[in-house]
Amino acid sequence: MTDSPGRRRAPRRKGGTLCDGERRQLALASRHGVAPPPAPSGRHRVLCDGGSRGNPGPAAIAAVLLGPGGEVLHQHAAPIGRATAATAEYHALLLGLELAAAHGIDGLDVCSDSKLAIAGVQGRGPSEPELAALAARVRTASAQFADLGWVWHPRAQNGAADDLVRALLWPAERGHGAD
Repeated sequence: MTDSPGRRRAPRRKGGTLCDGERRQLALASRHGVAPPPAPSGRHRVLCDGGSRGNPGPAAIAAVLLGPGGEVLHQHAAPIGRATAATAEYHALLLGLELAAAHGIDGLDVCSDSKLAIAGVQGRGPSEPELAALAARVRTASAQFADLGWVWHPRAQNGAADDLVRALLWPAERGHGAD
């Protein structure tokens, strides 16, 4: 059956459509569900993640402090206003270092799924002035630890922090992954 030329479509429901980014987030959540618990490493770790809904856009950061056996000691997530994803990643590293310091941990691995952020704090730093300043702040904050490692790992291993960021940036998505 074809529509006649004079016939109008029914209007879309207000708020009933999703943008492409929201569709991708819902699809990802439905495929992956809840992140598996982190594996023991024999060393304290902090999982850090930052993200934005748009680039720049509303942004959030999260850090999950893990004990040597992989148990969650503390976790924290917070919105940071409008920022790029790269800016959020550096702020997440700072948050992770703050969590570890607050718990009196002297040696740990700082883990992130952002190669850019890990490379930026290990090397010369990014060329963009704002990111370079953030990388310098991260390096300064890291100097208080006697034994600190920077570890890049795949996104799948950063699920605990990633889930916290997603819960802040896409709150309507919560609960969809468990179906």
